[in-house]
Amino acid sequence: MKPLNDRILIKVAEAEERTAGGLLLTQATKEKPSVGSVVAVGPGPLGEDGSRNPLSITPGSNVMYSKYAGSEFKGEDGEYIVLRASDVMAVLS
Repeated sequence: MKPLNDRILIKVAEAEERTAGGLLLTQATKEKPSVGSVVAVGPGPLGEDGSRNPLSITPGSNVMYSKYAGSEFKGEDGEYIVLRASDVMAVLS
């Protein structure tokens, strides 16, 4: 899958199975993850002169994004989300 324009494809991190105190979480009480690994990025938005402005986020980066942004879907090897570059809040180091 290749995102278009300023879109980013992210593989969503797995939700925590236990709390910090060791309690098991049910599916209904698990916190929706807001971090993941960038799989692919689009070529960037078009500028007024018709040239592309490349995105500063690169594939392989771990990022934190807005919790309710983008479109989610399930792949064979996990959950993915496609969102705009502006919905990424931070690149994790």
